[in-house]
Amino acid sequence: MDLTNHQLRAVLKIAEKGNISHAASALDLSQPGLSRLLNQVEQNLDARLFDRSGRGVQLTEVGKIFCEHSREILSRHELIRGNIQDLGDQLAGSVRIVMPHTAGVVLFIPLMNHFREHHPNVALKIMPAFNLHIPQYLNSGTADIGLISYPHGLSGLSASPLMTEALYFIGDCADIPRSKQRITLAEAVRHPLLLPSVSHSYRFYIDNALAEHNLRIDSLLEIDSEDATIQMLKEGQGFSIIPYSMAQREVDDGKLAACLVTDPVISRTFFIATASNRPQTRLVRSVTDELVSVVEQNLERGRWTLAADS
Repeated sequence: MDLTNHQLRAVLKIAEKGNISHAASALDLSQPGLSRLLNQVEQNLDARLFDRSGRGVQLTEVGKIFCEHSREILSRHELIRGNIQDLGDQLAGSVRIVMPHTAGVVLFIPLMNHFREHHPNVALKIMPAFNLHIPQYLNSGTADIGLISYPHGLSGLSASPLMTEALYFIGDCADIPRSKQRITLAEAVRHPLLLPSVSHSYRFYIDNALAEHNLRIDSLLEIDSEDATIQMLKEGQGFSIIPYSMAQREVDDGKLAACLVTDPVISRTFFIATASNRPQTRLVRSVTDELVSVVEQNLERGRWTLAADS
């Protein structure tokens, strides 16, 4: 029996989740149904792809090789489909874009609206991910295009700088006067700060600035949930140093206040990236160009704040 793309994707999802039940939920399948599918694949190959335990499943060495080839096969099938679709006059097909949550907050709705209006036959799938994981999405073929702001994550990628945004000191309006436009980093770290862990790219830039200027944070609470951070800021439970876009709606509504961090200005650069070892279809190249255009439009409309000089 030949293996189907459905079976290949199912095995890859099990490997990603490390748990058959979780993978079944992600695939909208029953757990027994996915277990039967996996057994069929293993019987067909006469090999065990996973070691099972009470804590989940783990790829065997054979399973790792199987997954590597499965990604290549699925990627090749996508390329064939894309090249055939490229023969048409209009853009058509599906493109997967992976980006950090903070970028998705700004881009998701404008991007979807743009493609619905100008390219209705293009289906976009937007996937949020930590910057550290985005190269894996691209190199494995899980995503076609990535927005990444972690400078050490560009190995193996074809990347171009897209834009640079500044980080702001954000807090409750009662604690930050509207007349205050700027705050030095030395002053900011004397306040109780709510910051994400180092898995977030902008924490990397903050830590670098602290080290370069021999500064330490007096009081720090690490929170990886951006929604929880915003809620705590609105409740006056601390301050944060975050991209302005992450809190722009609350600042515009008068629920939070923001001032630019200076001495130094802390900024992060976004890159638009694709896997350098994977050929790109006309559709992916066109969507990349359209994505750049949407970002530029958001900058012009003030929905994304560029880095400023101190």
